[in-house]
Amino acid sequence: MSRICLSILLLCLLGLSGLSQAQTLRVGMPLPGQQPFFWRDDAGQYQGIYADLLRQLAQQMALELQFVPLSQARLLRHFELGEIELEAGVTRQPIERRGLRQVSLFTRPFGLVNEVIIYRPELSFPVFILKDLKGKRVATVRGAAVPGWLVREDFANEWQIAQRVHRGWNDIGLMKEAVALHHQRRARLNYQISLPYESNPVSFRLHRSQAGLLAEFNRQIERLEHSGELDAIVCKYLCGTQ
Repeated sequence: MSRICLSILLLCLLGLSGLSQAQTLRVGMPLPGQQPFFWRDDAGQYQGIYADLLRQLAQQMALELQFVPLSQARLLRHFELGEIELEAGVTRQPIERRGLRQVSLFTRPFGLVNEVIIYRPELSFPVFILKDLKGKRVATVRGAAVPGWLVREDFANEWQIAQRVHRGWNDIGLMKEAVALHHQRRARLNYQISLPYESNPVSFRLHRSQAGLLAEFNRQIERLEHSGELDAIVCKYLCGTQ
């Protein structure tokens, strides 16, 4: 009788141990971060649309998230090596690096990212499409892919560009629409925002070693879309003064 009780006790302990050890997924966050999508605040907490969405998905999938801040170049290298297992907000485009292509899986898209032009309200010419900027000096993010015929002036991030256009130090800048709206509303910056000149669906990039999670990621993203929770996360950062 004592052996039976001991066996039952051991099984219970093993069961409890299994329940308490959730799978950990290492998530790369590109430095210096990008509001309102993904950044680390002064208290060291990870904020933004992508961070909140990932936490919702992780809760439903019984996953633990480990956020790892890295430069974009280092993030991709770590992803290839399997030291990072998920990257957020990725546009699915042809990948030149063979190693990265071989280990990349993509979830279903969960949103669109619009690329826009911001410009000083005093400008006398209409700025709505990219070809209008030919021969003009344009503030861009260092490393961003833009047409070679632009006269680009590179800066570290979109926040710098937004401030420079607001202060009149640059007439024109390129950035994501959500970022332009976020900075404009949060910091009360004075610039105009064009219609999107390009729109790209965004997904999560999952390392092939985690292929078993892909179907559930897709199912949960679809659930959040249908329930309205995904829209609520986006609106938290873009609809008010957050």
